Amino acid sequence: TVHVGDHLIPGAKAGIQMLKSHGIPIKYVTNTSKESKSCLRNRLCNAGLEVQENELFTSLTAARNYVESLKLRPLLMLEDEAMKDFEGIQTEDPNSVVVGLSPSNFHYKRLNEAFNLLKNRASLIAINKSRYIKTDDGLSIGTGAFVSTLEFASDKKAHVVGKPSKDFFHLALKELDPKLQPHEALMVGDDVRDDVLGAQQAGLIGALVKTGKYLLGDENKYGEPNHVFENLEEMAQFVIGQQKK
Repeated sequence: TVHVGDHLIPGAKAGIQMLKSHGIPIKYVTNTSKESKSCLRNRLCNAGLEVQENELFTSLTAARNYVESLKLRPLLMLEDEAMKDFEGIQTEDPNSVVVGLSPSNFHYKRLNEAFNLLKNRASLIAINKSRYIKTDDGLSIGTGAFVSTLEFASDKKAHVVGKPSKDFFHLALKELDPKLQPHEALMVGDDVRDDVLGAQQAGLIGALVKTGKYLLGDENKYGEPNHVFENLEEMAQFVIGQQKK
């Protein structure tokens, strides 16, 4: 996480500028499913971080790729700001359900519509299963709670396309540099399970940063991160130091 709402987290801009000034390639890998890639880029730029759209790899991108590869016709449980990333996808007579973070869709009638499709052999696709997210108002329930509701009611397991899916990390690496091997990349995040331990299970080096949604003691609760940093600036200093060795 480099931002919460419309504001950059402390150390984010300085850390990223340090990495770029030393020619270290960066890919912003995010489970964000509430807004399209272009909306996210605009938000980051308005917050003061210069980001190119091709530097972003989102779980919405991964979900669209998955839907297209199987020629699915999804019921899209997404906010209007995220629908742009699914333009051109056929949605009539749906045979699948795609769930992102969409508060406007998380009500009984809409969830029941999705449930009935699932009971009639539709497949369930979770853009992510985040437990909670960080907002300007504090922590808020993530997509995972609503995906789990549908899984429980329909007796159907969701296919998760975002973090901590191994395929998601590997696709992001391929976009960053097709020659890059997982053990050569550092994944930095504030969610110890989805970002850090998920990346480590995919063969990457994982680093937990104590900002954003991080909670005290996260580094000791679920598994051991390869590295723990106070903020992104400290992380950048470490990476630059490794590069000089």
